Amino acid sequence: MDEPAEKAGLRNAWSRVAEAYEDLWSERTARISARGLDMLAPAAGAEAVDVACGPGLTTVALAERLGGGRVLGVDFSEAMVERAAARFGEVPGVRFAVDDAEHLSLPEKSADIVSCSFGLMYCYDARAAMASAARTLRPGGRMLQVVWGPAPRVWWVPVIELIETRAQYFSAVCPMMFFYGLPGVMPRMIQEAGLEAAQIVTVDDPMGFADVDEAVDAAIHAFPLAGLYASRLTPEAQAEVRSLLAAHIERLAEPDAGGVALPAEAVIAIASRPDS
Repeated sequence: MDEPAEKAGLRNAWSRVAEAYEDLWSERTARISARGLDMLAPAAGAEAVDVACGPGLTTVALAERLGGGRVLGVDFSEAMVERAAARFGEVPGVRFAVDDAEHLSLPEKSADIVSCSFGLMYCYDARAAMASAARTLRPGGRMLQVVWGPAPRVWWVPVIELIETRAQYFSAVCPMMFFYGLPGVMPRMIQEAGLEAAQIVTVDDPMGFADVDEAVDAAIHAFPLAGLYASRLTPEAQAEVRSLLAAHIERLAEPDAGGVALPAEAVIAIASRPDS
């Protein structure tokens, strides 16, 4: 299947930052994802799929809640899957594979649980990803989606405009990044996919960093725009991005156990596939 060049570029971008993302983001987002998994309350022995699994922390956290069930973690980035398998490949009931959230290769009605934590908004076609997840669910199965909240409530938002305007490259994905956390959007997407919304909540879970510089590094070097920053920005433009982003973060930062805490709002949605 032919895919848009931008989607292929997005895959490559995630692969380039796989190590940095694991080091600077995965533990922080996994804490929010854990709240969604607790709400999901999967049944013991369930068959589950964790879509856009990244380095695998949410996959393993889901497996721990299944009591003997099995979880397949999938991601379209081969580098992410390799890191997940290297770290968690020996965990009982857990395995990893490369797959595309928008066109999952799994059989229809093959999973009791489908989770996708901080993945939907990075898809080139988020509606296709939602439909693919719904298709994979068995009747009575449940889905978890975790997405970022509205842009003003997420600390790293300015990095997108700061880099893209200086690189003179504007992706189709970035403008939609915070759309899915707006009121009413997730319920509508769930309904369009043929599922029923069970619970949708907004959570505010500030992210802690050692200092402002570490937060700046996370926003720039551990996200897909890292390639644009490194290859299309002059040293002067790079310094300007860091300076402006640091000033933004300093305005938001609250003291937190010797470091800083930054606002990170997320929307957690639980949906189910009708029994009939």
